[in-house]
Amino acid sequence: MRKKMYEDCNNNAEFLKGLFHQMQALSDSELNWRISSFDFIPVDKGDCIGGVPDIEMEQLYNFQKRLSDEHTIIIIHNDFMGLLKNVKTIYEGRLEVIIKGKPLKIKIFDGDIIEIDGEMEAELKF
Repeated sequence: MRKKMYEDCNNNAEFLKGLFHQMQALSDSELNWRISSFDFIPVDKGDCIGGVPDIEMEQLYNFQKRLSDEHTIIIIHNDFMGLLKNVKTIYEGRLEVIIKGKPLKIKIFDGDIIEIDGEMEAELKF
């Protein structure tokens, strides 16, 4: 298991997206993320534009509601990365992915402690 203490816990999404992209690059096919916990702060760009809900923010809220209702969801990498472009900070998360038949688990605590556990962890640069 590798641990990283990320110093700017209020802006960790860019760092984590880079890490997730590294994971996708290790795989021969699109990853399926299994997410069982995900507490985040969205980018502050307002929920509505001219009284109409922003489509991207609505998708992010629907993702959060689905996770709350189902407790564990599976989402493909490209869809997950599309949602993350509107996330500023991830405070807590439990994510699992299979890369080349080997499980890799990511845990995020308080936005600044990131744990990665699995056989492929040595392949990641952080």
